Amino acid sequence: MGIGRLGKNTFLSTIGLVVRALVQAGYLVVLSRWMGPNGYGLFAGSVAAAILLSPLAGWGISYVLTRDISQDRLKSHSLWATAIIQIVLSGIILIILVTFVSGHFLVARVNSGSMFILGFSELIAVPLAQAATCMCLALDRGLSAAFAMCIIPASRFVAVVTFLSAGFLGSPHNVAALHFFGSIVGAALTVYAVSRIDGAPDWSGRMRLTKATSDGTHYATGALVGSSYQEVDKVLLLQLLGAASVGTYTAAFRVMSVFVLPIAALMGAALPKLFAEQKVEGTHRTLRIVTFSSIGYAMAASLAAAVISPLMPLIFGSGFTASSDYLLMLSPWAIIFALHQSGATGLTAQNRQVTRVVVEAIGLLFVIGMNLLLLKSLGVRAAAMSLLTAEVFMASACWSMLYYFHGRTKLK
Repeated sequence: MGIGRLGKNTFLSTIGLVVRALVQAGYLVVLSRWMGPNGYGLFAGSVAAAILLSPLAGWGISYVLTRDISQDRLKSHSLWATAIIQIVLSGIILIILVTFVSGHFLVARVNSGSMFILGFSELIAVPLAQAATCMCLALDRGLSAAFAMCIIPASRFVAVVTFLSAGFLGSPHNVAALHFFGSIVGAALTVYAVSRIDGAPDWSGRMRLTKATSDGTHYATGALVGSSYQEVDKVLLLQLLGAASVGTYTAAFRVMSVFVLPIAALMGAALPKLFAEQKVEGTHRTLRIVTFSSIGYAMAASLAAAVISPLMPLIFGSGFTASSDYLLMLSPWAIIFALHQSGATGLTAQNRQVTRVVVEAIGLLFVIGMNLLLLKSLGVRAAAMSLLTAEVFMASACWSMLYYFHGRTKLK
């Protein structure tokens, strides 16, 4: 097709993400209509509490895996074994932590048993699929990566539709159990698929636990602050404004998240090449292509989100009328998100992960602080305002740091 490996992998990853987005959209529509705003809000807020710590699952091993395989493909078997062990061990610790904290400090949530299995779904099953996707991209297996990223959402969707058709009650407890079952089946299929694609894990050659933990620390903390700012507002909404508010806002946010999926696909496909380019002095072509491509797409995505915003109650039900306003408010997010992610990915690839962590940690504090200050007075709209404000700061700071470090390198 004349688009090169980056273009091919981006194209295939985008297809995978679009398919996953369609499955997740179907999952969202089914759950919202089955559970209603209150039930869905309680479930979504509880899932968000588990997702807050999901970037720590594996302790940055997906980034280590991408970095090392992109430089030496022969390490894939030992790194896959390392990833499995790292994800399972760290996931168990995080599940215990999430269950304890939610049981003692969150007023509105599902019961402890449901929180435990939701933690397993988000802190072990999903990170395994993400690590498999990263490994496939690092090996230039874009089609396999697209397959890996769709398995768990598809398994969850099938589980929910099957039990809904059988007449089961759509309570948060029942949905949590189905969410867990679909995640387990999807994770097992993902591990099996990787063994068929690249062979069995090399357990004897795996990286030492201390080294894997040390190498992944910066990536883990960066991933935590880099994604938690998108989920922490749902937890705060649930605690301060109730389940119905978080239900209507989360529906709008999840729809907007679908529009930014190709941007995430481009960043994931570009990262191995950006890591490899650091060996060649003065090479910045890939980052420029990634940035302009993501911004161009984001402009179209923002317009599309604004156009479909009046359709929210038709899609999700009459209880989600307010979601139209929230989606319209969030529509510019795609453009700012593209700027932020391209700049942040550039910092990661240039071994400036500590700088990225600092910038995104401040952004997370922006989101938390603004929500605590404004939710009671402005309502749900404060969540959208906080997200956009933090995103503007992070995009500006990441690119400012890139230009600063580029200037220092030229002086040397």
